Amino acid sequence: MTQQCPSLRPGHIVEYLQDNLPCIGIVLSEESGRLKVLTATKRQIKLSRSRTLPWTGPWIDPESAREEILRELERSNTLRQRIQDRLDPEEIWELLQDDVEEENPEWLASLIWTEPDPDHVAALGRLLLQHKTYFKFTPPVFQVLSRETVEMKLHQREKERWRNQLIQQGQSLFQALWKEGSGANPDYRPEPDAEIAEEIKSLLFHRIAATDTEEDTGLWKSLTHSLPQQQDLALTLAKQWGLIPRHYNYLLDQAGYAWGDQWSENHLEEIRAQEEQFSRMQAEPERGSLISIDSSTTQDIDDAFSIDRDQQNRYRLKLALSCPVLTWEFSSPLDQAVAHRSSSIYLPEGTSHMLPERLGLGLYSLGAGQNRPVLWVDILLDDEGGVLHTAPRLTWAEVEDNSTYPRTEKELDSHNPGQLSTAHDLALKLRRNRIRRGAVIFDQKEPLITLREEESDTLVELEAAPEYPRAQLIVSEIMILANSVLSEWAAAEGVPLFHRSQDISLPPGYAGEWSDPVDMHHIIREMASSRLETRPKPHTSLGVSGYAQITSPLRRYVDFLNMAQIRRHLRGEPLLWDQERMEAMLPYLSARSQAVARIQKFRTRYWKLLYCQRWCNFQTWEGVVLEVGELVSVSLPREQLLLRAPKKLFGEKVYPGQKYRLTLGKIDPLNNQIKILDAREE
Repeated sequence: MTQQCPSLRPGHIVEYLQDNLPCIGIVLSEESGRLKVLTATKRQIKLSRSRTLPWTGPWIDPESAREEILRELERSNTLRQRIQDRLDPEEIWELLQDDVEEENPEWLASLIWTEPDPDHVAALGRLLLQHKTYFKFTPPVFQVLSRETVEMKLHQREKERWRNQLIQQGQSLFQALWKEGSGANPDYRPEPDAEIAEEIKSLLFHRIAATDTEEDTGLWKSLTHSLPQQQDLALTLAKQWGLIPRHYNYLLDQAGYAWGDQWSENHLEEIRAQEEQFSRMQAEPERGSLISIDSSTTQDIDDAFSIDRDQQNRYRLKLALSCPVLTWEFSSPLDQAVAHRSSSIYLPEGTSHMLPERLGLGLYSLGAGQNRPVLWVDILLDDEGGVLHTAPRLTWAEVEDNSTYPRTEKELDSHNPGQLSTAHDLALKLRRNRIRRGAVIFDQKEPLITLREEESDTLVELEAAPEYPRAQLIVSEIMILANSVLSEWAAAEGVPLFHRSQDISLPPGYAGEWSDPVDMHHIIREMASSRLETRPKPHTSLGVSGYAQITSPLRRYVDFLNMAQIRRHLRGEPLLWDQERMEAMLPYLSARSQAVARIQKFRTRYWKLLYCQRWCNFQTWEGVVLEVGELVSVSLPREQLLLRAPKKLFGEKVYPGQKYRLTLGKIDPLNNQIKILDAREE
């Protein structure tokens, strides 16, 4: 009953695309390019001739019974599907891709079959339409895509398959983890495939560290669209999955700071080379009554001093500053790692040192009885603490005693304090002189935070820190003196250093020592932060005309760089960096310093909030009003926390200095959230 016919007229089988799929039908009539078509689904539709696919036939007598026509359509449709199922699109593409760029389906079918009929042509056309990885349909021909294009499409297809699989398994896992964390018991926790699990873990850590890409962000939205979009969601899921401990310090991840000393194992070869070079460079040490004063837990000792008075009652202060740049190679992988660390971090849970511990705690730390390279600074001061002369030089020295704050305080109370009494006398004069020059000194007593492990959890204890006022005064004033006189000396010598400046004007009466929270808050609001610069400028709140950090080269990278510049100058060698190069280094140094300082600030606050969370249901807290506006600023002096709350909580009359008993709640240490629920005037 069927036969082929080259022209399109009533009775011809045609195919067209509907929702991107080929559909079969028979032409019942044709008028002005518009076709009436009976489909295999027994519907009659109107179809533009341009919508028909470029293969037609066979022909069926349109006068045949409707049921017979539909049977022929079904027969042809089934046959075409059977032929298509036997074809391999990749084999056909391999056959064509080197020789054919584009051709019509009849010609392409002739390469496969000797005498292809309309069903063969249609079956091939259907196949090519479905495999867009290898072929592109540009009516009325098919383009045979190049090998490069096909490889790119195959890669993209695999990538999409992987992504879909990852989303499917990741969504199931995240939903189960969320239910577990919310106290619900899901039927089971689905375990993703090993490779997908690693991908999800990587995504979580990128999310925690805030280093996720735009692509990661899109994937994260797909994985978590059914979960609450809270700020710490990645942390919550990672904890519930067991990837991180409960009190995980995500701030380290965000700053890219490796905790502990394990990072230095990647640089063992360079560290060993420095140790060998160090042993070859040792010289006879200068001995004297050098002492260091640090906290009881300090292991990286980077400064020591001795002091006496001459017959003219002048102070002779000798400073020995650790010189860890002796064997250092700048721009090496180790140097880049240390520059990225920027400084040591001191937290309640421990200390992470800037330098590898073999160098910072070992080779260059000024341990008593150890021969160490130092920058020796002789400072001559008059009877009132005014600087008369500064003379730095390079040498080797041996510290006599490593003292601590509590031991120093005790020795000052003894009948024979020795040079400590002289040091304290000078420190008092140095502070007095700085205040006369406008120094603003805040007495903010940070609490002592200790952590205690109990029943697989960490409990926070908070108490007033022990005070060693005279010992701490000696150290702070001598260090400020050293950094300021070396700043002035370097400027006079033409040695560019990194300087910390705060070139501002403060109203009269601000200079002095302050301990009242309201006074300190008011003054701080009037002050701008200090800046890192390459030229000496006044540091107003310190009361000095210039300030170049150099006294902590084991703990701060800026001090480390300044030490290297001074060492090169004293040796008569070309400086490492000129002014222009140092200006170019400023953005990176400042950014790294701020990133690491953020860890110190917010991690300490985290433990304070955890302490408040533990006790908020059992006690109230002393608060002092600092500032009144729409929100009232309140200081918790014991905890050294600054909080804000709506004015209505404090009654009709509220003023700075007013004291309240506060009820705290809704505390979320992870997200730095704490609220004042109630305030009662004391």
